[in-house]
Amino acid sequence: MADEKKAAAPAFDQEKLLKLVQSLQFGWFVGNVITLLGFFLFTISYFKILPDIGFIWYLISLLGALISFGILLVQFVQRNGFKVPLLIKDDNFHYFLLATFLIAMRAYVWITLVPFVIFSTFHVLNYANSQLLPVFGLENNPISRHITAFVNKNNLASIQISCGIELLTVVWLFLRMITFRKRSLTPFLVFLIFLKKRHEVSPFTRKYFDFIGAQGDSAVAAINNPIANEGWGHVKIAFRTIDSFKLVHDRSKDEEKAK
Repeated sequence: MADEKKAAAPAFDQEKLLKLVQSLQFGWFVGNVITLLGFFLFTISYFKILPDIGFIWYLISLLGALISFGILLVQFVQRNGFKVPLLIKDDNFHYFLLATFLIAMRAYVWITLVPFVIFSTFHVLNYANSQLLPVFGLENNPISRHITAFVNKNNLASIQISCGIELLTVVWLFLRMITFRKRSLTPFLVFLIFLKKRHEVSPFTRKYFDFIGAQGDSAVAAINNPIANEGWGHVKIAFRTIDSFKLVHDRSKDEEKAK
C-alpha cells in the first residue's frame, strides 16, 4: 500500500527547478510576482488596512514591471539586435518607459498600476502552469487544466480591458490635473503621449477610439444643435491632426503594403 501511494505521488524534479531559477525567464516571472505583490499591498494601504506607507509598495510594483519588461527587451535585442526603429514599435518598450516615468514622477495613482497588474496576472498564471507545475509533477493536475482554460478564455479580453483602462487612466489624470492635485500635470502629459503611441501600434486602442467617435456622432446627431455639431467637428479635426503626427509607427504604410 505504501509503495502504491509513493508511486502515485507527483514527482518533484529538483534538477529542473534549479535550471528554472537560473534562467532569465525566471527573473521575468519574479518581476511579475513583485508587480502583483506590490499592487496588493499598495491597495490595502490605500484603504488604510496597512500603515500609510503605500508609496513604497507603489514603487515596488513598478520596479517589478521594470524587471519583467526589461528582461523582455533584453531578449528582444538578443533576437533582433539593437535596432531602434523596431524597438520603439515594441509594446514592451512602451510599458518599460511608462513604468520608468511613473517611478520618476511619483504620482502614486492607483489606476496607473492596473494595466501592469492585468498583464502580470496572466504572465504569472502562464509561467506557473507551463514551468512550475511540471516541476512538481502536476502538469496533468486539474489545477493545470483550470488555469489553461481560464487563460485561453480570458487572455484576449484581458488585453482589451487593459487598453480600456489606459483610456480611463488618461481621463482620471486629466481630472486630477484640472483640480490642481499634487504631481498631476506631468503624469497626465506622459500618459497622453503613451496613449498616442498605443493608438499607433495597438488595434485594440484604436477600436476604443472608433467606438468613442461613433458614440459622439450619435450623441451630436440626437442633439441636432448647430453649435454642438460645429464643436464636435472641431474635436474630430483636432484628433485627426494629432493622429497625422506619428511618434513610433505610421500604420498607413502597412495598409498600403497590404493592398
